[in-house]
Amino acid sequence: MTPDRYSHVESRKKEGAHYTPTIIADFISQRILADVKLGEKVQIADPAVGDGELLVSLISALKRRSMNHIEVHAFDTNEKALNITRERLKQLHSDVPIEIHHKDFLQVCLERETFLGEMDASIPSFDIIIANPPYIRTQVLGADQAKLLSQNFGLKGRLDVYQAFLVAMKSVMKPNGVAGVIVSNRFMTTKGAGEFRKTLYDEYSIKGIWDFGDTKVFDAAVLPAVMVMGVNSSSRNDSVPFSSIYFYEKELNKKNLPHVSNQIEALSFSGLVTNPKSAYMVKHGHLTFDSKSSDIWRLQDEKSEKWLGKVDAKTWCRFKDIGKIRVGVKTTADNVFIRTNWEKEVGYIPELVEPLVTHLVAARFKCNDNEKKSILYTHHVVNGKRSVYDIEKFPITKKYLESKKEQLSSRKYIAKAKRLWYEIWVPQNPALWGTDKVIFRDITEQPTFWLDLDGSIVNGDCYWMIRENEAMPEDILWLLLAVANSGFIEEFYDLKFQNKLYSNKRRFITQYVEQFPVPDPNREESKEIVKLTKERYHENDKSKHMQLEQNIDQLIWSIFDVPHIEKILKD
Repeated sequence: MTPDRYSHVESRKKEGAHYTPTIIADFISQRILADVKLGEKVQIADPAVGDGELLVSLISALKRRSMNHIEVHAFDTNEKALNITRERLKQLHSDVPIEIHHKDFLQVCLERETFLGEMDASIPSFDIIIANPPYIRTQVLGADQAKLLSQNFGLKGRLDVYQAFLVAMKSVMKPNGVAGVIVSNRFMTTKGAGEFRKTLYDEYSIKGIWDFGDTKVFDAAVLPAVMVMGVNSSSRNDSVPFSSIYFYEKELNKKNLPHVSNQIEALSFSGLVTNPKSAYMVKHGHLTFDSKSSDIWRLQDEKSEKWLGKVDAKTWCRFKDIGKIRVGVKTTADNVFIRTNWEKEVGYIPELVEPLVTHLVAARFKCNDNEKKSILYTHHVVNGKRSVYDIEKFPITKKYLESKKEQLSSRKYIAKAKRLWYEIWVPQNPALWGTDKVIFRDITEQPTFWLDLDGSIVNGDCYWMIRENEAMPEDILWLLLAVANSGFIEEFYDLKFQNKLYSNKRRFITQYVEQFPVPDPNREESKEIVKLTKERYHENDKSKHMQLEQNIDQLIWSIFDVPHIEKILKD
């Protein structure tokens, strides 16, 4: 499938390899053996063996259980990695036979069945598969390879190579076999991985999930989770154990908390624990999702679910009920269409230039004082439909675009889609730009939502929404703005989605924000919130901003009537 996947060993992004730390290798080996039933002979495999750390750990764990009849198969497209593994096992477990396969595991799975319908005897079925498959996302993998993976392994949406590995493993597992894998925790919460979540849930009996979040188990910026899975014969995955561990950044009294030396030791506790450098928040519960297995996966524990249940009871509607959340425009040629100062950089201003909001003006409630960029926007609305401007009617615009025609015409996907050579690729709906809109950044530590009343176009580095549901009050966006910027929504996010990036940052993307709760706008507290939010927006004295935000926050907490997370932890 991907014969050149490891052609540049030194390039982690190309290779997708993040070699496994010993502490995680030992943990996953122990979790596998807690859930597998073994006979006298054990056949094990690592489909992307890397430096062999997982196999070293698993063999050691099997031997501690007096399992000495072990057969090992190691797969990798990186010959150097295979040689390292062979030498390591020779030194540490010389009595264990190892079959080295300098092959792509995905291709092996596809070709295992011969043209006679028989199974290739050189590749057995395995009792245990242990894996840290490579992470290679679609944009690195390439469209053609991504299409092949989709077709051959039934994957849909935005995919990563590791997803194909997890789907393929089932074809080489014994009926009672167990797989232990290290994966990116992103698949549990991203919208594009919905079908992949459903496939895992349907095809495997999930024995457990351990989300190590932002605790830096790996040197690279990987947010890993461990999953142990068996072939699904009758299990309905009704009560899948789920644990998570994340850094806890807020100030706290460490004297009365358990002290641990690492993340694995921390999993023996629940709640807050400390180590010499930091504190961890540890949760234990079960896997849950809203209505179907393709929905966002999250950890359900009694305290969190009770808190969220109280919020639901006070929720009048969700953000998605007010309007669709959209990403901004994508030109695919920003150096042509977007400028900070057209007069200075180009010498003139084309007729179709419009103000553009980017993350550079992001601020809470109202955009900051940074100068907005401008975009040459090629679309408008004709008879209710989006249309492209005829540049023959705009001589300055025509002059500029024709000076860039070579670059713009090289965008082959534009021609393939039968679009005009000078169009921006994703213009969104031109009719909506003149409407008041809430705009927000994607990755931030603190939510950053602001209101645009100037009819600006929004760039693709931000999200935005308008009041599309005409049944909603006219000033509903002010209420949304208050909720979205509140301390309450930070805690709602942490309990509902349980997904933080490094440095305590959160991702404010469609599938999260659309679920934010909105209180009843007819309540007196809501009306006061709208009044205060308008004051905060129009107040130019920055020294007054904090007090206004605190007043807004207190009212929001009072409406939803739930305690702060710290209170939950102490109870």
